[in-house]
Amino acid sequence: MKDAVGGSILFYIILGFLAVFIVFIAIIMNYAAAYRTNNYVVTLIEQNEGKYPFGNSGDTRPSTLVGYLRSNSYYNGLDITCAQNANGAVYHVVTYVRFDIPVLDLVMKLPIQNDTKTIFKSECYTETTNSWNGG
Repeated sequence: MKDAVGGSILFYIILGFLAVFIVFIAIIMNYAAAYRTNNYVVTLIEQNEGKYPFGNSGDTRPSTLVGYLRSNSYYNGLDITCAQNANGAVYHVVTYVRFDIPVLDLVMKLPIQNDTKTIFKSECYTETTNSWNGG
């Protein structure tokens, strides 16, 4: 009887480590998607010198930013703001890593922030403050 109890405890320990490993891999993949999206948005803004095509919430064209987010299944949220300084404009991009634990009804959103280089002799346009909540 003693060996049967020891074997089941070892089995539960292995299952616990397996669950922790799966959660860790899921977090890494979610973080990579948010970081890749953040870098894409910053690159798009820098290449277009601040005149990026954001699109509306129902847009599915991959040439717009919202269309790109939908085509890559990124639904965690995106915030873009612009700050004007003496030399030009700097865009602040925030993407989010979302952790959702349904058993505990817990949702956490951790921001990943990045700024563009200064876009010289450029001004913030009226459509430069954009938010997308993944809807």
